[in-house]
Amino acid sequence: MKLSFRTKIGVLFGVLMFAMVTFLNSSTYAATLGQNLYAPEEGWKRYDDSNELIKYEGEWLKYSNGENLSNGYAHATESLDASVSFAFKGTQVRILSDNFTNKSKKIAITIDGTTEYFSENSMTYGQTLVYEKNGLSNNIHNVVIKLDQADGYLSLDGIDINEDGYLVDGQPTPKPEEPQGNRAILVVTMTTGLEKEFDLSMKEVIDFIDWYEAKQAGSGRASYAIDKHDNNKGPFKSRKDYILFDRVLTFEVSEY
Repeated sequence: MKLSFRTKIGVLFGVLMFAMVTFLNSSTYAATLGQNLYAPEEGWKRYDDSNELIKYEGEWLKYSNGENLSNGYAHATESLDASVSFAFKGTQVRILSDNFTNKSKKIAITIDGTTEYFSENSMTYGQTLVYEKNGLSNNIHNVVIKLDQADGYLSLDGIDINEDGYLVDGQPTPKPEEPQGNRAILVVTMTTGLEKEFDLSMKEVIDFIDWYEAKQAGSGRASYAIDKHDNNKGPFKSRKDYILFDRVLTFEVSEY
């Protein structure tokens, strides 16, 4: 059966309309970087910059821009020493800022130790999508954002996370203890080649050095007793190692 020209046009129009509707409802119509995004898209959940699980370090100011910002306010800093951090469980994250020409062109975002960069410098005004990361493992991720160069402000107005994800109370990475400088390993090498190692307080080390230098100058005892402390093996109240001056070849002090 042959279709009339008018019928053919009608069929083609219907196919075209179906394709357009499908396109408009697909993910290809998702927000793009640099675009205003005043509400989270389908599949996303928004957290305001004032959320207590978002941690600010250093000098920040909270400023108002009315309806152009989430809840009317955003956080901003121009200090290279300032940072903002948060942790979330999920596979996707978006960063929202108040873009303008006074904002930085190079902002560092570090996710689980990997650093990338984005810009907030543009003529776009108000809440703007400035960064997006997809394809993360569905685990807890730690995020730190800070200025990479002193060329303007860094601002934060909100965070979007995939709807199955959520912010968590991230635990700060413990800082290694700084050496206190009050203890040292003393290694005494004897003329026989034998090495004697002692874990001592710096006071004990200094006392040993004072004894050695005094004896070398011609005064003091011929031997020096070093307390073995935790190396006290057996049913003894204490154990001391007596070092004979004329048997000492060299000694080394490693302070920690």
